[in-house]
Amino acid sequence: MSLYSNALSVVRQYLSAEVGDLILSTPSSASSVIALDTMLRKGDDYYNEHHYRGYCYEGTAIGQEREVSDFAAIGTVTFAPAFSPALTTGDELEFHYIFTEGEYRKSINMAIESIAGKYLVDLIDETTIELSADTYEYELPLSFLYINRITTEETAAGGVWNSEDEIDWRDYTIIKSYPPTLKLHENRYSIGAGKFLRLEGQGTQATVTADTDVIYIPPAWLVQKAITFLPKSKIQSNKLDTTYQQALVLSAKEPRAWPNMKARRIVE
Repeated sequence: MSLYSNALSVVRQYLSAEVGDLILSTPSSASSVIALDTMLRKGDDYYNEHHYRGYCYEGTAIGQEREVSDFAAIGTVTFAPAFSPALTTGDELEFHYIFTEGEYRKSINMAIESIAGKYLVDLIDETTIELSADTYEYELPLSFLYINRITTEETAAGGVWNSEDEIDWRDYTIIKSYPPTLKLHENRYSIGAGKFLRLEGQGTQATVTADTDVIYIPPAWLVQKAITFLPKSKIQSNKLDTTYQQALVLSAKEPRAWPNMKARRIVE
């Protein structure tokens, strides 16, 4: 089980708050172009004149970002172009004026990629390898760098993997080709056609796209590293140079997570 587990939306909010670029809002009423939140307590046109954008991270309009085109002091925000599907009451919004959602996501993914192979996350795969009669070689998923346990499904399509059905490490070998291949021992392992193999091991954190995608890297380090990948022109124009320099220092020491002691490396 991973020690850290945070959705992309949570990490983005940590990141945008760290650079002073986050307002959270839950509109009391909403449509395709308007949201009402009386907690947005600024004067007329404040949010459009400061070039804010609204991004929906939870609700029917999730994943959409729109510019604020008008604001009335009673808390009415107008967006352009319209959200499609439309915002609804209870949708969760983020407001940013420095960086876009795409810039935050790109910087987070660059931080993830910078630690690839160094901070390993636990992986389980139960859908890639389905056994076929008289077939003893199967491609392994590329997300895995190490495997420490392989278990045969109890019955075909049953979705149950028991500890007593773990395959003895002497009954298979790993061919370190591309893609890596699992080779089952023809004389020691009995193929149960239609059964799936459960693979357990470690690999690199995948990059993220959707707000619900989960990140298993320590968020305190990830946020600081992501700051160093935000657009430098905006860092400078918004007087975030000190924040940037601090992030360089705080992210210099990379976290590490090692493979399971019984794990076998499957790639060179």
